Amino acid sequence: MPNKRSNRNKTRKYSCPFCEQRLWRLGKSKHNLFYKNAEEIRANTGMTMKKAKLLSIQSSTYLDTNKWIEAFCCPSHGMMWLLISVMKDSYEYRLAEEKDWLQTDKTLDPRVSNPSVSEFTLRMSRKLG
Repeated sequence: MPNKRSNRNKTRKYSCPFCEQRLWRLGKSKHNLFYKNAEEIRANTGMTMKKAKLLSIQSSTYLDTNKWIEAFCCPSHGMMWLLISVMKDSYEYRLAEEKDWLQTDKTLDPRVSNPSVSEFTLRMSRKLG
């Protein structure tokens, strides 16, 4: 009985939103989303207002463990960042937008260059070979 306890078939498979090819995880960290007040918590998680107010009173920010931004690679379109949402038994995903990046904490927007890197270094890193 080989592979009796294998988790190989349980791996989530994501497809490219442009060409429907399979996306591959890049192994970068997941960036969870944070919400600061009760209105944001209720709008983004679907909780009741009473529960959202209670959570916002308990702490200054609410960490949503059911949504995160993660890096993937498409063979034809290259690297892309997807917002993954866990519903009851399924996963939904879409391209991460700027408003999603603003809800993550201590992360840099990958589309904007790092301000601490000089222009020369940035130019040299983008040259081929």
